[in-house]
Amino acid sequence: MNRPQIIGAAQIALSVLFLAGYFVVLWAFLMGWIRTPDTWRDALIALLGVITGSVTTIVSFWFSRSRTEAQ
Repeated sequence: MNRPQIIGAAQIALSVLFLAGYFVVLWAFLMGWIRTPDTWRDALIALLGVITGSVTTIVSFWFSRSRTEAQ
């Protein structure tokens, strides 16, 4: 494998790992498997919002990358 292929594979692996982990944690919260004290509620909502923003960043990276390669 050459360097661009290694970098591409690493980007895909990290993106899949992050997105899978995000949705697993989100699902566990929604199903009630993860219980937290009420005092942490505001902090966890803010953290979930930040992580959700990262999801859109990752998705936009892949869509912008595919557009530049197609041209």
